[in-house]
Amino acid sequence: MKNLFLMLFCGIACTLTFTSCSDDDTGGGDPDPDNTVAGYIYTTTNGESTNQVIRFDRMDDGSLENETAYTTNSLGGANVSAGGDARGDFDSQGAIKIIGDYLLTVNAGGNDVSVFSLDRTNGELSLESNTGSGGTRPVSITETPINGSPNQYWVVVGNQWNNPNIQKDPPNIQRFPNDAFFMQDLTQPDATDAERNIQLFRFNATDGSLNPVSQLDTYVRENGGPVCVTFSNDGTKLAVGTWGITHFMAEDPLLSEQHPSRVYIYDFNNGAVSNKRFFEEEGIAGTIGLDWNPNNSNTLYATNFNTTVAKTDNSLTVLQDTGSDVTKINNSTTGEEDDLDEACWTAVSPTGDRLYVASFTGNVITPFTLDGSGSVTGKLPFEAREDNAPPADSKDLYITSDNKYLYNLGAFQSYSINIFDVTANGVDYDEQVVLETTQGSIGQPGAFNFLGLVGFDVEQ
Repeated sequence: MKNLFLMLFCGIACTLTFTSCSDDDTGGGDPDPDNTVAGYIYTTTNGESTNQVIRFDRMDDGSLENETAYTTNSLGGANVSAGGDARGDFDSQGAIKIIGDYLLTVNAGGNDVSVFSLDRTNGELSLESNTGSGGTRPVSITETPINGSPNQYWVVVGNQWNNPNIQKDPPNIQRFPNDAFFMQDLTQPDATDAERNIQLFRFNATDGSLNPVSQLDTYVRENGGPVCVTFSNDGTKLAVGTWGITHFMAEDPLLSEQHPSRVYIYDFNNGAVSNKRFFEEEGIAGTIGLDWNPNNSNTLYATNFNTTVAKTDNSLTVLQDTGSDVTKINNSTTGEEDDLDEACWTAVSPTGDRLYVASFTGNVITPFTLDGSGSVTGKLPFEAREDNAPPADSKDLYITSDNKYLYNLGAFQSYSINIFDVTANGVDYDEQVVLETTQGSIGQPGAFNFLGLVGFDVEQ
């Protein structure tokens, strides 16, 4: 068995060959007049200095053109000097949301949320405001309409704080931030708990104002801070996945070092959470991807970055919420059988019949089939990225509403968006688009750590 994260730096010294697609890259031919703009797609650079939102025109044939960068006037959260060989890597899902004619994004280093007005005729953005996130390192946003208040939304932001972790096998184990941190009783309250939280806001989609309301909950260090927050489709429940404490860059992650992540579920009503319950399992940590069953609010798909060898078949876990507890009803490997490929990001198809999982180190997309009730019924062949695909790179996913194309971030080293065709048998890799904004840092892992991938269609 091989933990692919061990190969993180294998190719850094090599000369990298890549292809960049942009409005200047026409391939020497005339533009196709029938290949018009179908929509727009957005990610954020999350670098070591000013965070930027990147926009691409998404064409009818799935290609991306006309890269444009917009400043958030706030800071990204990358830090290549942090965490030893991890180069400051941290993870999340749902860092960007489009709500009406506005785009909201977290600024993980600035501890705030940027609100941009969005022109749906051309995809242009205009920065409106930055609002404090209510904690440290905001990483995920979710929203649900406020009943009886048109154009008003409850918005919840997950503040992660940090991601303490263990790296490598004995006798070379390294603990971050330091050994002393892990000698404490991490189950006990700490002053940092207030920074590791979920914060409630009220968002007005008429004027773009984002106003803090309350801190909904905080988290002790034992099971880590939020990685993903997501409302159920009907807005009656709020799910929060946490990081736990992971043991990675190891052939055999140890239970003595790893601390389990948790998936919390709360009842949500009129801005208040109640009836807190959670799932955790020894040997499973780094729960990053969370997606609700598209047909009900009782089933949740969760992907787990860090499992022990004995729990390799828990890269994907399917959770059932009974209203009083959260239990596992199904689990599966992703990518190659018996590989710790570090499954992380999830996306449900617009038709509700597939769940896609992106694996960070394996750089593969694993599709799962869903039946009419949202239950996982099978696994389709996984598909690997090509071109520049260094181990430890793949993150967020986006699927077009017509179910034709899937996009996957090369977030940590290749600084790219990778395009897949959706097929009857799964997905087929098509091409890689290297961002011009960040291409000068290719070969420098962690100089950027792209967060979030969203888009919308041009109205016909």
